[in-house]
Amino acid sequence: MFDILKNEQKSNKNRTKPVVFLSIMWYDRSRTEQEGLRMELNNRQKKILEVINSSGTVKVAELSRTLYFSEMTIRRDLQMMEKEGLLKRVHGGAMMNESEFQYPIWYRMEINKEQKKALALQAAKYLHDGQVIFLNSSSTLAYLLPYLQQYKHLQVITNSVHLLFQLSKMHIPCFLTGGRYNEIEGSLSGRQAETFLRSINPDIAFLSCEGLSSDGTVTDGNADIAEIDKIAVERAKTAVLLMDRSKMNTLYTYTVCHTDRLTEVILL
Repeated sequence: MFDILKNEQKSNKNRTKPVVFLSIMWYDRSRTEQEGLRMELNNRQKKILEVINSSGTVKVAELSRTLYFSEMTIRRDLQMMEKEGLLKRVHGGAMMNESEFQYPIWYRMEINKEQKKALALQAAKYLHDGQVIFLNSSSTLAYLLPYLQQYKHLQVITNSVHLLFQLSKMHIPCFLTGGRYNEIEGSLSGRQAETFLRSINPDIAFLSCEGLSSDGTVTDGNADIAEIDKIAVERAKTAVLLMDRSKMNTLYTYTVCHTDRLTEVILL
């Protein structure tokens, strides 16, 4: 399958059109793009999340003064964001949602942005033309994409719908795993995704994680994501983990692998 694609790439040196290969996918693309655009453009809601994430709680009146929007507008934001599972409304304001959930990809992209760029720069040394690489749904790996553009015969496998859109804009050939769509994560997982990954042998897998324990166990709080990453590490010839040191000595519920299965752990 990949050899055929490589021949097609060589015959199309200008790469004027994106080459995107989709496995079985269960999501509404138009709805996803519309919702992603809406959330990405709403900087006010990003600011609200940043305040709540740093202080734990916030008052409507305080947000109104800080962001220069009416209290009615702030209340509408809080109501919508509560429905999304991003926070919990309380009398006169809002607080962090204490239940276990993932922040949406557009929000995670903005957290520790410079650190993620530095991690991607270190990881780029593993890239070579002609490779088949796997990228997981981590927001960190979005910053690796600019380094892919210099290679004409590189192919990408990912379970991230967010990365798919970016790769398509860059005209980089991409295989999407297919599977069940997670609207908050912007990722695909489940049986279809796992079956697809078990059928391939990437040259290299890049991934991030939520925690790395003191004994070297790589973990995640999401069972589906952990399983996808586990399979990718098992199938890839080379596996590289990118993470910031704040995740050190942290153990989450689901195991991805042990560091002895990885080629390198890039820590910053």
